[in-house]
Amino acid sequence: MSKALQSKSPPPGEPPSSKDNSGRRSWGLLITGGVGGTLVALYAIATPFVMPALRKVCLPFIPATSTQIENVLKMLQNRSGSLVDIGSGDGRIVIAAAKRGFKAVGYELNPWLVWYSRYHAWRDGVHQNTKFYISDLWKVSFSHYTNVVVFGVPQMMPQLKKKLEEELECNARIIACRFPFPCWIPDHTTGEGIDTVWAYDLKANRHETKSLEMTARTEF
Repeated sequence: MSKALQSKSPPPGEPPSSKDNSGRRSWGLLITGGVGGTLVALYAIATPFVMPALRKVCLPFIPATSTQIENVLKMLQNRSGSLVDIGSGDGRIVIAAAKRGFKAVGYELNPWLVWYSRYHAWRDGVHQNTKFYISDLWKVSFSHYTNVVVFGVPQMMPQLKKKLEEELECNARIIACRFPFPCWIPDHTTGEGIDTVWAYDLKANRHETKSLEMTARTEF
């Protein structure tokens, strides 16, 4: 048998050469590094989605349906001024409002969604009329907005109602999607099921709140 056909493996019972050990260590490091890198990447991607869920009151990301967007736009007919979407997600409402001529702003805690929203607005040619911020809604003042869109959850509505009453001007309109404000009477309602949208004109609801307070004092 020629040397070229002879096996290069060590004879039975003889330990592997240092070259073989080195090769195995290199493969082990590569596999370990690959697994570690994958885990770090998954952590970096998942953390912005998971962390909001660990907050006391959170806004989970559920994309708005096309019907919800249409219903929100119905509630914005004959309205003007600036618009803010609280918990703007992937920016669909903000972009749709900008296409209708609004100066629209979105606040979202998830940076990945904010970056995607900015790209989506640029792609659709409305980036000059839109802004997206990475921010906690409780740390932002909405005093200079006349139209507010909220995709909230029931736990947050009473606290958010108080915040908006304190900050917004009387001519503001608040549009709630999926869940209404429990203590306000909507001035307009459209849609059904998960696509239902409620609109509240703050001036009318402030008057209603004061009337209820006066009635309660009189009865007392």
